[in-house]
Amino acid sequence: MRKRLRVFFYFSIWITLALVAVVLNILNIDWSQTNIANGVFIVLILSIIQGSVFEFPVQTIATLIVGGNRRENKKAPADRLTIVLNYNLLATSKDDIDECFETMYEAFIGNLGPNVSAVLVSITNDEELKKYELEKRDTKRAVIYDELFHEGILFSQGHYNMIDSQRTKTVWQIYKDVDPTVFVSEYLDDICDKYTREFMVLHRVSRVVRKCGQYQDLMLLSEGESEAYSYCDPEYYGTNARPYGQPLFHASNDVSNVFERKFDYTLVLDADTRVPSGAVSELLEIAAAHPDSGIIQPAIYLNCKSDDTIFMHLESMRQGIFEPMTNAITALLGQSGFFGKGLIKNRVYIDKVIGTKDKLIERVSVDVLSHDTFEAAILQPLYAGSVYLLEAPSYNYITWHIRERRWNRGEILLAMYFWPNAFGRPMRFLQKVFQRKSFIMTQVRTPSKLDFVSSYIAHSALRQMFMKPLLLLFIILHINIQLRYQYVSIIIVMFIVLVFPKFATCNRKNFKGVFLETIASICQFTPEALVGTFRICWSLADNISPNVKWIPQRAVEEELKVSNPFVASLKHLWGYSLFALIASILVGLFIKQAFLAVIMFGTLFLLPFFTGFTSLSPNFKCRYRKQTQERYIENVEDGLQIMSRAGKFRSLGSLTGSSFMYNPELYYESQ
Repeated sequence: MRKRLRVFFYFSIWITLALVAVVLNILNIDWSQTNIANGVFIVLILSIIQGSVFEFPVQTIATLIVGGNRRENKKAPADRLTIVLNYNLLATSKDDIDECFETMYEAFIGNLGPNVSAVLVSITNDEELKKYELEKRDTKRAVIYDELFHEGILFSQGHYNMIDSQRTKTVWQIYKDVDPTVFVSEYLDDICDKYTREFMVLHRVSRVVRKCGQYQDLMLLSEGESEAYSYCDPEYYGTNARPYGQPLFHASNDVSNVFERKFDYTLVLDADTRVPSGAVSELLEIAAAHPDSGIIQPAIYLNCKSDDTIFMHLESMRQGIFEPMTNAITALLGQSGFFGKGLIKNRVYIDKVIGTKDKLIERVSVDVLSHDTFEAAILQPLYAGSVYLLEAPSYNYITWHIRERRWNRGEILLAMYFWPNAFGRPMRFLQKVFQRKSFIMTQVRTPSKLDFVSSYIAHSALRQMFMKPLLLLFIILHINIQLRYQYVSIIIVMFIVLVFPKFATCNRKNFKGVFLETIASICQFTPEALVGTFRICWSLADNISPNVKWIPQRAVEEELKVSNPFVASLKHLWGYSLFALIASILVGLFIKQAFLAVIMFGTLFLLPFFTGFTSLSPNFKCRYRKQTQERYIENVEDGLQIMSRAGKFRSLGSLTGSSFMYNPELYYESQ
């Protein structure tokens, strides 16, 4: 009941503001000089725009009322819960693999425990890259073994202050009563070897359902299913269906290690997602206190280093500014969206999203891009803002733009399934016309029905996305409409979007950052009425085109890192500047009252300069890629020499960086 009252209060404020805006828009039009049809149309368009953006002041008011502090979730002991840290990868280069293994290693070693495993599920095509993935696995296994061996020797000697505190509690403390000599000679090897075997790589056979299918198959393998039974029906999925009974993964020792383990939870992660030390145990404790929750959604922090680009710092700053609003709204509505990275309860997920052999569900569409919306609709995630994962922000505006286009395509695809008649049928018709023989008719086996709150959360990105063409339409119609206060409406919209939300978050500590972020947002988002509309058009074309070719975002980033930022920005965005220049001249010559259009074209013309400037580091220097040397099972860190061999993870190294030397006679490599 209390949740219903909170939801009613939240949306009643929104509706009230929207109705007031409609009345004021009607009064603002000079009807004596305006065609009635045009006037009604502009009132409708403007009311929709303002109704959409009133989401921001309502969220701001809610934050001021309920508070934007991080909520501490109820916790319970989670010693018996098991979890797999699941990274998912489609590598196109060795750099992709290096980055993924580095983040996976940090997550695993920083959260090591007897109930924690780490599994990379790869759908990499290139055989050389797949081989390289296994080499990197063995390299990191060697590092893990020797790091644990090093700590084990320190533990046996009582040097507890030299051991990672997290691992002291989760790994070593249970052996505190074992005699040190016995511990080193009889226990340490098995301990180190056991944990190295929990750092695994699985190569998936199929690419059906993309990333979502990667961790779905991992869950099924853990439950004892080694062959495919989901997404095998050509009646629903056409040629996108995979053969029934096809192996889920290529056979390997790691596949055998996961089979029938029945992990309780899967922490789904992207290749660049970092997991801070101790975060896994906190998430499991929250999950233990909420056993009915299918997804525990931690906060996602955008983390950047001091020498990262200005744009990256702005993105991180923007997230920090709006974090209190996220905390308040999730507390007010009692649920959260799913960000594609979070803790999933395997059994609940399988029962509600995938189904069994005898009763298939398959709620996620086979051609999905934004799988998290389907999953959030069914499992209604619990937000755990006190725990966080780390990701790097977009490198600059260009890579942000590429990511937004990919997300727009995913939102359009979602709309085809959530509104199958109003939007899905026209899109399927266009796909059939343009794709011809390559057209594949697909459908969802079990459609997802959203309640009011779930629908509001799920379609937040879609609302913001389609606000941009509406804003462009208003700017165009604004030219022929006589308003009593010509620019008040658009000023209110910009104020509500860019300034008003800061009232709930600005304070003495962050006011400088808030000011800088506001100025940057004006430069970045003012052209979005036009750029965002173009992006939607491209995304629509991508969804109906038979030959969509995507340039990997990482490839663009690598190009930008070795290029002059201003030259690179002009190379990618020159078309916008040229369009803005020509359009400004034409508007200036033929249209008298076009101030809003001139402002939009002006910021659009300067977009390459804004992009180049924000691609610099905070000290206004160009950032160039630092060359790194590849390493293979040869790593010297803190004086620890790695001497491991494939298949065995035994250490014969010298601990030269430590205050003691261990006796190699106590430890030997079995042949």
